[in-house]
Amino acid sequence: MFKSFLRAMSVSMLIVGTMIGAGFASGREVVSFFGATPNIYTALIAGVLVFGCSALFLFVGRRVKKSDIGEVNGEVFGKLRPFADIFMLFNSMIVLSAMLAGTDSLASEFIDIRPLGSIVLGICCAVIAVKGLSGVIKANAVLVPLMIVFLFACSITAIDFPFSPQASAIRPYSIILYVSMNMILGGGVLTTVNRLSPREILLASGVAAVIIAGLLTFIMGALQSSAAAYADMPMLLIALKSGKVMYFVCIPIIAASIFTTMLTAFKSVYDYVYGFIGKKIISAAAVLAVGLSVGALGFSNVVGTLYPIIGGVGLLYLACNVWFLIRTRVKNKVKKKALKIKKIKSAR
Repeated sequence: MFKSFLRAMSVSMLIVGTMIGAGFASGREVVSFFGATPNIYTALIAGVLVFGCSALFLFVGRRVKKSDIGEVNGEVFGKLRPFADIFMLFNSMIVLSAMLAGTDSLASEFIDIRPLGSIVLGICCAVIAVKGLSGVIKANAVLVPLMIVFLFACSITAIDFPFSPQASAIRPYSIILYVSMNMILGGGVLTTVNRLSPREILLASGVAAVIIAGLLTFIMGALQSSAAAYADMPMLLIALKSGKVMYFVCIPIIAASIFTTMLTAFKSVYDYVYGFIGKKIISAAAVLAVGLSVGALGFSNVVGTLYPIIGGVGLLYLACNVWFLIRTRVKNKVKKKALKIKKIKSAR
């Protein structure tokens, strides 16, 4: 029972770690999708959608039972697999590029050494990603709880009390795009997690959804209590509002959030490239080189321009995964019914 709980918690940390990247932890992603003063009720809707998407991908993984995203796409999309592979590759590469760009943007708070910061973190990421999914999960299990605690603390201390939330409009389409964009990256890894029971899947998805909804609520509250929305990394200004100590703690926390998402993105792209090249070092180097090239566009440009595109196309990817579960469930029921009828006939 305890081992089952730990498995579910480790996967929930993987989900959260995938979502809390540079865009989330810095506040830039929230502003790009929901505006400078987002309606905090948006966070609750996003939490429900995160639960649904997480459970969807984990149940697909449980049904397919493959350890490679390419093989998963083969089962889900059939002859259309090449299109799914291209989209997942594009998605993971854009997220990887954003994390590399975010690394340089964060480092420039002290000294502009770009692209040295992103190269160093990218190499560290490559070493762990090459070792496989277990390394990614272990890194998330260690770093994500620290990130969660700090982001809650930083946001709460920056909110002006008594808090009167601004009644800005809820943007349903933006919420859907936002969750879609975040969960597509997670889907590349979650669909290869295939050993969880249905109860563990629901627990992992539920815990992740509650954490994400809670974090979004307080980050949106902090944005409404400050004028930080137009900064490259709003959370740094929000942290500075609470004092220099919080500001200097915020920097390594954002760095950790960059690293956890970068790990997931790097692992997804590396799996594809390694399948073609067959050499680990060359594959990892190629992934890093392309990521650095796209990341040169700048953190705000990558998040603000390319992330919504991923979210839009990702809706189709999500719909195909839903249809796969429905289709295979119906097929299994038909098979079971046919077997039952056959047994009855043979018994006579």
